[in-house]
Amino acid sequence: MNNNTTDDFEASLLSNDSKRKYMIHLFNRIASRYDLIRLLVFLGHTSLWYRKALSDLELKSNDKVLDVGCGTGESTRYIKRLYPQVEIEGLDISSGMLEIASKKDTQGHYFEGDVCNIPRPDGCYDLVLTCFTFRNFPDAELALNEMMRILRPGGRLLILDHFYPQSPVWRIIYTFWMVKVAPKIAGLFIDDTKPYHYLAKSIIHQLKFVDFIQRLENKGLQVVASNLYSGGASGRLIAICNKQS
Repeated sequence: MNNNTTDDFEASLLSNDSKRKYMIHLFNRIASRYDLIRLLVFLGHTSLWYRKALSDLELKSNDKVLDVGCGTGESTRYIKRLYPQVEIEGLDISSGMLEIASKKDTQGHYFEGDVCNIPRPDGCYDLVLTCFTFRNFPDAELALNEMMRILRPGGRLLILDHFYPQSPVWRIIYTFWMVKVAPKIAGLFIDDTKPYHYLAKSIIHQLKFVDFIQRLENKGLQVVASNLYSGGASGRLIAICNKQS
């Protein structure tokens, strides 16, 4: 499917190689203005959600952490500031996003790669996290398998993502903002607002939070924390991996 002709609804339903190519093209295109537009679109809430989701992890000295889909590195840098004793790397499929991350964190460790084929050995991380990226993965099941594979037994998987609020009132507000307002805000900075139409559709088509919990448990993960933020617009799950995938 041609990236230039894929509309936002079609993009939210892509999978495998078609979605992989779309994501690379999309994020490379918006990388230079990604942080600013996200700040405006979500009114600073993503940084608030990072603080809520990542500040109570109690990481130990020399724990190894991988930030999957690290983008421009905000979550990676936040963990480094909170837990300077850990070893953290950032992985992303977009070279454009990684270029920004490396400029903002010149001492950081970032590498290009695909969550469906992570170039790291089995059982080498104590924590794998992915923030606001899961719905963008080309193959959700394969991505989960890979993140479990690189976790040591007893290691933790943290998923922080956008969710479609279940409250009818919050849904009305959220849908209006994401479908009608967010693309107009983005349009002040970029000519093509398709990525932000895709963003809204991808969140609406995301699994419900309770179904996401079930997905993790079906993989044999033990969910030990589940938190919703801002009326259910964002949520965090932490699961323990007691076996290798």
